[in-house]
Parts: sequence; structure tokens; C-alpha cells
Amino acid sequence: MTAQDAKDAKAAKAKIAKAKKAEGGGLSRAYWRKAYFALDPHMGRFYKALVSIDPQIRKSGMRLSYHAYVCGMILTTIIAAVVGAVLGVSLAVLLPFSLGTKIALPFGLLIAGGGAAFGFMFINPRLKLGGRKRRLDEELAFVAGRMAVLSASGMTPSRVIREIAADDSNELIIQEFRKIVRDMNLLGMDLTQALQEARKRSASDEFAAFLDGMISTANSGADINQYLIKQSKTLMNDKRLKTKQFSETLGIVAEMYTTLLVVMPLILIILFAVMGVISGSLGGISIFLLIELVVYVMVPIGGIAIMVMADGIMPKR
Repeated sequence: MTAQDAKDAKAAKAKIAKAKKAEGGGLSRAYWRKAYFALDPHMGRFYKALVSIDPQIRKSGMRLSYHAYVCGMILTTIIAAVVGAVLGVSLAVLLPFSLGTKIALPFGLLIAGGGAAFGFMFINPRLKLGGRKRRLDEELAFVAGRMAVLSASGMTPSRVIREIAADDSNELIIQEFRKIVRDMNLLGMDLTQALQEARKRSASDEFAAFLDGMISTANSGADINQYLIKQSKTLMNDKRLKTKQFSETLGIVAEMYTTLLVVMPLILIILFAVMGVISGSLGGISIFLLIELVVYVMVPIGGIAIMVMADGIMPKR
């Protein structure tokens, strides 16, 4: 290892340590650790039943083993169920419910609390995986372009990856390249092995395919610079196409907002006002109540739904 490589390795280690510190405090780590040591001997069946979330945990970037996550998942479910049962007993004692309700309430809240906690913990790795995939896909085109420029300047593939990993940015794809450098420096892997490991833990199919291409190009002895240039152009064209599609989708959302939350409420209010002159109610419901429902219920809920829809399709960078 040259002096420059040693310097790069030290910088990469420092960045990884900083990222770990930023990801979570000691309390969270202590919780997962205690859950694992307390429940691991009794989790044999759960390990087999929940094995489908193992690859999601590995690719979601969670710094937890599958066994530790399952133990924490079950402990969280137990705690939520106990809290639900205690809340149910408290409500049954304090409020004047019927005897049947007082008996059913603790059991109902126990099942609801435990079920909600279990369901959230079960889908949490998939949610994190989805967010991680979107970020990697958004950042890949820019990093591929940088790699093509660095490679064109005469750098070797290993040196290009070290330069990318040395970036001060906290972008997710930069962190992935720091892990590749870590595997080479600390675990003694060569470039091909480190890229293969990065491919296995990648949440993004596009990023995995990009790494596959680098591996194939390196193994076949082809020109890595030409591969990077071609990939950067392809990824940037894809990004332009996605941006165009996003603009069109955003236009549709704007039209939905105008139609559903501007035009329709006005039409309904005018319609109800005219009907109020003829009759004070509609189907036994007060006209004034219907107008209030449109103004204070339909419009706010519709606005929130449009905001959530727009946020879901909005690129994060």
C-alpha cells in the first residue's frame, strides 16, 4: 500500500466512523443488544417464519443482523401489547362502560397495540429499502459522470473509487463507495471482490447493474474508461427522461388540485346555497352542515392528499 493509499484509507475510516455516530445513539444500540441477549434462545421458530425480511434488512442499510432485528421486533411487539393492555384496563376502570366493554377493551387494545407494532416493524426494512433505492438511483448518474471524468484523466479504477470515496459529501452513494474502500483496505479484498460485495448489499438494481458492468469490464480487460463514459451518458439520458415524466405527472396533479379543491367545492357550495333557499335540508341533513363539511372537511383532507401525492413523486434532489 502506498502512502497515498494509506492516507485515503485513514480518511475513509474517519468518514465511516462519523456516519456511524450520526446514524444512531447508544440508547438504540443498547435496546437491540438487550433484546438479542434476552430473547435469542427462544427465537428459533420466529427466525424461520420471518426469514423473508433478512435480505431487506441487509440491503436497507440497517446496521443490525437479522437475528438482532427479529429479537428487537418481538420485544417491541410485547412492550406495545402490554402498554395497550394497561391502557385498556385504565380506561375500563375510569370510564363508565358496560361490563362486556370493560372486559373486551383491555384485550382489544392489547391485540391492536401488539399488531400495530409488529406490522410496523415488519414493513420497516422494506420502507427503508425503498427510500435507499430511490436515493441511490437519483445520485448514480452524477457519480457515474464524475467517475468517467476521473478515469479519462488516466486514473486506475481503484484510484477512481478512492477519489469518489474521499468526497466530503454525505450522499448515500458516496457512503457505498467508502464501504468498497473499507473492504479493500481493512478486509484485504481486491477491487473485483469489493465490487461484488457492494453489489450484493446494494438496494438499487441500477447501482447493482452498474457495478456488474464494472466487474465484467475489469475481468474481460476491456477499456473501463469507455464503459464509464457510455454508462454516464445512458444514466443521464434516463434521468432527463424521468425529469420530463415528472413534469408531466406534476401537471396532472396540478389539474387535479384545481378541479377537486377549487372548482368542485365552489360548485357544491353554490348548489347547496340554492337548495337552501328551496329547502333547509337535503335528505334530512342540514344544508349549513353540508356546506361546513365541504369547507372544513373535504377541502383540508383533499389538500393533504394532494400534498402527500406530490411529495411521493417529487425527486429528493
